[in-house]
Amino acid sequence: MSQRKANADPLLPTTVKGKPGQCSSLLFIPILACTFILATLVLLVSQLDVNITDISISLCLARYEPKLQVLVVIFIGATLMLLVSMMRNIQISVYHRRLKSESTAMRILNFIAAFSLIFSYIGFVLLAMFDVDDPDVKIIHAIGSYMYFALSGLYGLLHMYLLCKQTQYPIICKIVFGVVAIAAIVSIIIYASNFEKNFQFEWFAVALNAIYVGLMTVLFFVDPVEDELRDFLCCRKYDEHSNFCCWRRGQHK
Repeated sequence: MSQRKANADPLLPTTVKGKPGQCSSLLFIPILACTFILATLVLLVSQLDVNITDISISLCLARYEPKLQVLVVIFIGATLMLLVSMMRNIQISVYHRRLKSESTAMRILNFIAAFSLIFSYIGFVLLAMFDVDDPDVKIIHAIGSYMYFALSGLYGLLHMYLLCKQTQYPIICKIVFGVVAIAAIVSIIIYASNFEKNFQFEWFAVALNAIYVGLMTVLFFVDPVEDELRDFLCCRKYDEHSNFCCWRRGQHK
C-alpha cells in the first residue's frame, strides 16, 4: 500500500509496524514527561538531603528554595503528561476505528481515561504551588493531593482495560503495564492508610505513575498513528471521533 493511499484513509495504519514514520520524534514525549516528574523527585531529595522514609513530598515542596525552580520542572512535566494523555486517546480511538470496533462505551472509557490523567497532573501542580504548611491555602493543597492520587489510580485501571483490548501489543507488554499500574495503586492505598508514617509509598506512587506514562513510548513505537497525531498537534482538521482536534472538516486544505 502506498503512503498516499494510507494518508487518504485515517482508519488504516500510516506506518509499517515497528518503523516509526515522520512523527518518530513524538515517541519521546512520554519519556520526557516521565523524566521531568522523576527529576522533580530527585531535586527534592538531593537539594534538601532528606530520606524518603522520613518526610513527605508535600513538605519537601514547601521547604524547597528557590520554589520557582522546582515549579518550572513540575509544570513542564505536567504539560507533557497532558499531551501524552491526548496522544494516547487518539491512538486508542484510531485503533478501534480501523477495526470498526469502537463502541460508545469504549469511546466514553477512552475519554474518561484521558481526562483522568489530565486532571491528576493538574492536581499535582496544585499541591506543588500551594504549600501544605500554609493554613491559608492548605485546603487547596489537599484538593490537589486527592485529585492526583485518586485520578492517577483511576487512570491506571482504565488504561489497563483499554490496553488489553488492543491486540497488536504482545502479552508481555500488557503484563509489564499491569504490574506497574498495580504497584502504583497499591502504593497509593498504603500511603492513604497512614499519611503520617508511610511517606516512602507516596514517593513510590509518584515515581511509578511517571514510569507508567514513560513506558507508553513502546506503544507509540508499535503504532505511531503519525498522520492523526500530526493533524492534532498542528490543529489541522476535525474528526467526529476525536475530542481534541481544532478545525472543522472542510476548512483544512
